[in-house]
Amino acid sequence: MTEKNNSLPIVNIDYWSDFAKELVNSSTLKLNGKILDVGTGGGACLIAAADYLGKNCQLIGIDKNENRIFQTKNKFKDMGVENVKFQIMDGNNLKFENESFDNILCGFIGFGGDYDFETNRFISRNTKMKEIFRILKIGGEAAFSTWAYQQDIEVARDLLQKYLIDKNLKKRDEIASLSISYSKETIKGFKVIMEDAGFSKIRIFLRDYQIIYKTIDEWWKVMETAAWVMRYALNHDHNKLNDLKNHSLPQGIESFRKGGVYIFQKSVIFAFGLK
Repeated sequence: MTEKNNSLPIVNIDYWSDFAKELVNSSTLKLNGKILDVGTGGGACLIAAADYLGKNCQLIGIDKNENRIFQTKNKFKDMGVENVKFQIMDGNNLKFENESFDNILCGFIGFGGDYDFETNRFISRNTKMKEIFRILKIGGEAAFSTWAYQQDIEVARDLLQKYLIDKNLKKRDEIASLSISYSKETIKGFKVIMEDAGFSKIRIFLRDYQIIYKTIDEWWKVMETAAWVMRYALNHDHNKLNDLKNHSLPQGIESFRKGGVYIFQKSVIFAFGLK
């Protein structure tokens, strides 16, 4: 477990906007360019790009979740952002012509399905990264953010594992192999998959942050969504989730308490490459 560093910059509980701004501000976005956001989710990267370039760009957001696209489309309509379009699409099969975009933004879409970052080897054909490279214009830039470490979510997984052992609810090998609920990636591995796709002039850096939870209930509420392995392992049983909370808190996170709040580290990889 990484030691807490209380001098790190602070991000909000709604950290997607913080990381999207960092990604966009570190990118080289083309004025009047055509910009795609792969795995747009709530549209944080598109909002950051719109704030950065104003109306001087064409924005397109794609996501394979139809309901998410519907919600985000309505959000942008309420915001009055008109230079944006949304499409339902899977990042592994991009329905665009070759060399369609000046810039491509990819915030936390995860490449663990193609590459094993622990053993540093491909486990699939690197389809997603190659698709992104294919639709990028010559001279265009793709920008990525991805998780290197989420202390709060890994702590939640640790507490879940202890609970399952104490309650004798699963076999030991099942408990040991539980997911950490996010695609944990590395600079070394990310450089490999970008080079394999054809990117050049690759620049990658890691940035550490701290996230602050004001109360135990605030931490738990976020973990119920972000640490999805808790719901999965307990078969979405609300009573068992409450029992896990009562069994594990507050003692499970008291070591992270500082000045009346709970402080955890998040580490993000930002990567950029040209075609």
